[in-house]
Amino acid sequence: MPPRVDRELLARLVERCRRGEAQAFEQVFGLFRGPLYSYLARTTGDGHLAEDLLQDVFLRVIDNLDRYEESGRFEAWLFRIAANRVRDWARRQSHGERVGGVLADPGSQETLAVDRPVEQPPDVALLADESVRRLEACLADLEEQDRQVLVLRHYSDLSFREIAGILDCPLGTVLARSHRALAKLRQMMERSG
Repeated sequence: MPPRVDRELLARLVERCRRGEAQAFEQVFGLFRGPLYSYLARTTGDGHLAEDLLQDVFLRVIDNLDRYEESGRFEAWLFRIAANRVRDWARRQSHGERVGGVLADPGSQETLAVDRPVEQPPDVALLADESVRRLEACLADLEEQDRQVLVLRHYSDLSFREIAGILDCPLGTVLARSHRALAKLRQMMERSG
C-alpha cells in the first residue's frame, strides 16, 4: 500500500479526474496500481488475469467516478470495485473446478494459476525469498473468502471495518474469517517448513 495519501490532496485529484484531467488520473493510477495489482494477483493467483482485472477496475473507476461520493475513503471504494470484479470473474468460472483455491476451466490446456508463480509487472520487485514463496503458496491454498480478508488486511492495509464494507458482510464475520484464516495459514506454513 502506498503511504497514506493526504485526504485533501486525494480529494483534489479525484475532482480533477472528474473534470477529465488525464494527468490527475495518471497520478491516482500511480498511487493505487501496486496495491490493487497485489490484491488481484494474490486473490486470483494469476498475474496476467490480475493485470486484466486491474485495467477493468480503472475503466470502471473512469465510468463511475461521477457516482463516487467523497466520504474520505477513496481506497475502500477502489478495493470494493476490485473485489466485485474478482467475484464476477469467479462466478463466470464457476463451471470450472476448484484447485488450490483457484477456479480453473477443466477443458483448458492452460497451466493452473497455482502451478505457476504469480507474475509481477516489471515495476514490482520480484520476491525471491523461500519463506515468502512458501507463504504465497499457502495463501493460494486458502479458501477464496479467507484469502480475500487476509490480502485486503495485510497486503492492502485496510481496516477490518473497510474490509467488511468492501466484501459486504458484517464486521464480526470479517474478524472471524481473519482469525480462522491466520490459524489455517500458520498450520500450513508449519507443515510446509
